[in-house]
Amino acid sequence: MNHLAPALAFAAAMAVPLLHAATLDTRTYTVEITPLCGERVTDCEQFAYADTHKRTGSQLNMVGKPGQRPCPPGNAPCNPMGWQFYDGNTSYFVGQDGWLIVTKGSKTTLREQGAWRER
Repeated sequence: MNHLAPALAFAAAMAVPLLHAATLDTRTYTVEITPLCGERVTDCEQFAYADTHKRTGSQLNMVGKPGQRPCPPGNAPCNPMGWQFYDGNTSYFVGQDGWLIVTKGSKTTLREQGAWRER
């Protein structure tokens, strides 16, 4: 059961608001989420998103807010919390559970689960 310890520690840490930068590594991207409210604010509503494509090195930076992705019908209860960012009609959702979901219009163009990097 020791292999569950890092995941449980991260889950416990994510139950409280994100107060410092956190980095998610997926197969294709490295994504850093940074609160823009300062260290003493516990209900931050503004976050920076910075991703780097691992193969091409291309980067994207945005500002967004806490969000909740829609749950598939019949999967209640569902509480996938995270952060939501927009670049035109493209939506980027970074879940506390490690999912990076990119949706352009109504079509999901990327869905990858990654691992949060410890600092």
